[in-house]
Amino acid sequence: MTDENQITTAEAQSALESLNKIGNETISSLRPPLWLITMLSLLCGIFTFSFAVSEHENSWGGGMLLSGISVVLLVLFARYSERLLGVRGLLLPPSGSGKVFLALQALFFAVVMFVGREATVSGRPETRLEGAFPIADLPLAPYIAAVIVSLSVAYLTYKHPTNEWVQQDASR
Repeated sequence: MTDENQITTAEAQSALESLNKIGNETISSLRPPLWLITMLSLLCGIFTFSFAVSEHENSWGGGMLLSGISVVLLVLFARYSERLLGVRGLLLPPSGSGKVFLALQALFFAVVMFVGREATVSGRPETRLEGAFPIADLPLAPYIAAVIVSLSVAYLTYKHPTNEWVQQDASR
């Protein structure tokens, strides 16, 4: 081999940093618009609240159903918009670390939702008026769970739109 074909450590490091920067910029360009992130996070919070306070025959089941359908429709709209722009995103992240990150997210949301539901069901007063919506009688658990889920969805959708765990550029 000649000296012309060899690359120095500094050049290799510079090339890796450049590739990392290009990857981060690409992921940032795939980020959904803020209005969509806001709608998704609010609907996920409504779904969580409705799930936590739903009982046998109350109207919160309808709120859960409507917000769940709305979330699915918004995600399909976002995917369709990406397709119109020529971006073909994968349903699951291709890397193993991305799949682990996605599984941890699902576990986190499941734990928050079920803990919020259990705390709501076990924390209710025993005496209530039949047929009324006793929102004032509810413990704080469904509100807290809804806020946690809503803020987490907004953060994760904004910071990790491809569900890949990437190192963020230090200059931002």
